[in-house]
Amino acid sequence: MLVAGATGYLGRHAVQAFSNRGYSVRALSRPQSVDKLSTAGKYLEPAVRDDIDDLFVGTATDPDTLGGLCDDVDVVFSSLGVTRQQASHWEVDYEANRTILNLAAAAAVDQFVFVSVERPDLWGSLIEPREQFVAELHESGLSHTVVRPTGYFSDMTEFFEMARRGRAFLVGDGTAQMNPIHGADLAEVCVDAVGDSRSEFSVGGPDVFTYDEIAELAFDALDKSPTVTHLPKWLVDSLLTAVQPFNRRYAALGSAFSDILTTDVVAPKTGSHSLAEQYAKLAART
Repeated sequence: MLVAGATGYLGRHAVQAFSNRGYSVRALSRPQSVDKLSTAGKYLEPAVRDDIDDLFVGTATDPDTLGGLCDDVDVVFSSLGVTRQQASHWEVDYEANRTILNLAAAAAVDQFVFVSVERPDLWGSLIEPREQFVAELHESGLSHTVVRPTGYFSDMTEFFEMARRGRAFLVGDGTAQMNPIHGADLAEVCVDAVGDSRSEFSVGGPDVFTYDEIAELAFDALDKSPTVTHLPKWLVDSLLTAVQPFNRRYAALGSAFSDILTTDVVAPKTGSHSLAEQYAKLAART
């Protein structure tokens, strides 16, 4: 089976989970990211080089480097998407995944498992390329499953970093709820999705929190008294509107966070990993 996005937070957990279930794992990595597979990640994701049976070095945005990527592959898993690299969402979230889908179809793979987001309506223009790919995946004729997680534990690291700096900033009153999921728990869900007849399903972690509670967990892990500033949504949105002509990407990201932090994003519970334990591990590392 193929893991695309293998050097990312979820991708590493997916490599490990598929390997632990007995799959022979081919992992796609950019040349400059190969070394990451041999070391633990900043969000406590594991080193997985020893779990990879076939390391395919290529650049997802350059089809010329991907010849044979899906040959002899039964299942394709992709969590490939823009994080902090310079490529655009359209180049990675849509075009790169579309290239891999074309290769998968040509190789007659049995199933394509793809990870997007829960409540894509909250993400605005940032998620349009990914959801365009989802739409084309549904029309592809290839057996597939789209997994929609609420949010990753890696995303929750931002709350920890704010607490470490001494003050957490939240949009709204902090009462909106979500149940984030650990990468290892989500990876197990993705392995279970192989052979699943559902074309889409949503998933979250075992515990539902308000955003105030998430911030408090982060402060507790650092043995600090919580200091939280609640920013009115109207004010944040007004500032982002002013920023938009000068930095569209920043404004789009800020707008998405403003909407997410003021909306309940809760999906069926699964997994066993604790956010408090994640924060405790991050605190022990600082």
